[in-house]
Amino acid sequence: MSKQKSLDAIRKMKLENDTSAGNLVDLLPIEVQKRDFDLSFLDNLSEARPRLLLQSADLAEFQAKVKADPAFCMYNDFIKNSTEKFFDTAPFEEPQAYPEETVGKASLWRPYWRQMYVDCQMALNATRNLSIAGIVSEDDDLIAKAKAWTLKLATYDPEGVTSRGYNDEAAFRVVAAMAWGYDWLNAHFSDEERETVKDALIVRLDEIMHHLKVTVDLLNNPLNSHGVRSISSAIIPTCIALYHDHPKAGEYIAYALEYYAVHYPPWGGEDGGWAEGPDYWNTQTAFLGEAFDLLKAYCGVDMFNKTFYENTGDFPLYCMPVHSKRASFCDQSSIGDFPGLKLAYNIKHYAGVNQKPEYVWYYNQLKGRDTEAHTKFYNFGWWDFGYDDLRFNILWDAPEEQAPSNEPLLKVFPITGWAAFHNKMCERDEHIHMVYKCSPFGSISHSHGDQNAFTLHAFGETLASITGYYGGFGVDMHTKWRRHTFSKNLPLFGGKGQYGENKNTKFEGHQDRYCIEAGGNITDYDTESDVKFVEGDATSSYKFFTPEIESYKRKIWFVKGKVFVMQDKASFTEEKDLTWLMHTTFATETADKSFVIRGENANLSVQFINASADNILSVKNVEGFGEVDPYEFKDLEVHRHVETEFKAAKEHNVVTLLVPNKNNGESVDVSHNIVGNTLELTVDGEVVSIEL
Repeated sequence: MSKQKSLDAIRKMKLENDTSAGNLVDLLPIEVQKRDFDLSFLDNLSEARPRLLLQSADLAEFQAKVKADPAFCMYNDFIKNSTEKFFDTAPFEEPQAYPEETVGKASLWRPYWRQMYVDCQMALNATRNLSIAGIVSEDDDLIAKAKAWTLKLATYDPEGVTSRGYNDEAAFRVVAAMAWGYDWLNAHFSDEERETVKDALIVRLDEIMHHLKVTVDLLNNPLNSHGVRSISSAIIPTCIALYHDHPKAGEYIAYALEYYAVHYPPWGGEDGGWAEGPDYWNTQTAFLGEAFDLLKAYCGVDMFNKTFYENTGDFPLYCMPVHSKRASFCDQSSIGDFPGLKLAYNIKHYAGVNQKPEYVWYYNQLKGRDTEAHTKFYNFGWWDFGYDDLRFNILWDAPEEQAPSNEPLLKVFPITGWAAFHNKMCERDEHIHMVYKCSPFGSISHSHGDQNAFTLHAFGETLASITGYYGGFGVDMHTKWRRHTFSKNLPLFGGKGQYGENKNTKFEGHQDRYCIEAGGNITDYDTESDVKFVEGDATSSYKFFTPEIESYKRKIWFVKGKVFVMQDKASFTEEKDLTWLMHTTFATETADKSFVIRGENANLSVQFINASADNILSVKNVEGFGEVDPYEFKDLEVHRHVETEFKAAKEHNVVTLLVPNKNNGESVDVSHNIVGNTLELTVDGEVVSIEL
């Protein structure tokens, strides 16, 4: 394969991925809250610089405060942690294309793709931070270094490997870096240098906007995640920097505001949930939050004026719990780790916007623990926490910390189909929680075939978990394991699961609409009673591969903040066997009608307690990741799951009792009796009745 052919091959694959979620607007399961937007402010924007974050009119006062107190707005930490490392770093040469031999397989070229955008992130950090430091400190040496980075980036080929069409992650970072340099250093460029940077910015900006307006048509197809992120990460900062210097900058800002006011968020409703899961909430929120901050600082507009933004900090608070690993859903680059530090910064941002003290508690918990955040690839290729601190402290104030409720609770996001049970949420070694999902978005984009799935965490360990690893979108672990129902805590019917295919799985006849049509819904819940419950209907999720299905619902009760009862009811037009799956990273012990997951500090007893137990054919432990290429998990732990096989029937009604306990110390005392449709449960001497 020639170099040009390999370049074209990557561009073709990138284009296929970029347009994969298009033409779905008529299927969107939520109605986006719309806001009017007034563009009259565009006629009165200042021509002075800087204008990205800190305004020219405020610069002298900021310089004086920093001089008097270097810790003002944590400026000293910004210099020490985020800027000094670039003092003696020469601007990077333009990255090289991925090796030709890697182009045909995602797991081979992904590492080169990732290294490229990491390098471009470092270039962004260097350019932005040195520019700010040089101007604020009035340091000619730092200004010269920042200029050198900006001018070097302007030499990168806008149609080459850092173009949007080849590596959009790299492209967004390169154009944003130049925007910061162009804005903050404008008066320090010669006329020729200024024109060089401006021309490079315009070419790259116009490429991104053409893709959004023509190829993706984002206003009519708002689900394109990377397209959405290009607005916040690239278009808004670049248009602010180029305003008055590029005739289309105002038009592009107007486009961005229309999208955010009328079409955003397509993945979340007024309850604040996010269908793509906490990791993609994290990336979307990170770039959106910065873009909204920059618009607030320069344009004086408040884009946080939707109910979604008032509530969305609750989503990570409850559905990406502080104390857990592998306990949430959808694509997660941080899978296997505690919630990442950037999640803490994002929720703190909403603490500033909405003055919610529980969010500060979440931030402090993660901040105090994640002391090695800079070593993780999903941080150093993406975030600069010193800059984040500076930006927040210039624009916002956070309230004093307040811990969330420690009592048994159920938090539901009914619009996007997520829910979470918690007890003793503030105590790591006592915390019990279950995260549950039954989403009307189905398996579209970064979501998976996991409607009615759950994870269960207790006493410091996620016992019923998400298994596998994250190697990137489109690799074997993603397309042959993580996206599919057989990797979830869910039933299979006749060996078949929900529709979890996409273009990367190469499923013949795939259409993206099938992913949304395979959605589910939370149909009932009770957050107020002593016994809290949630119920979801995932019938449509299984229809594609099991057209004989008539109904599949799962109902989960949380009793006394100690144990869970789960009921799976399914009916078919012909007999289907049922395989009940539970995944874990720990050891399992199986019996005839039950099994135990045994962690290092805690265990989970799983018992089938109604008449369905008489229909069990086998309970067995299975290791491995199916057909995933072993290369992708070489030297990594192989996970396991329990498969409980039930006889074929037209109707299944499986009731399961899930009891978590510590390995050492007193165990919860549980007994049960079922009479008709009533389950009488005795938990540590207290009797509870549940209507099944």
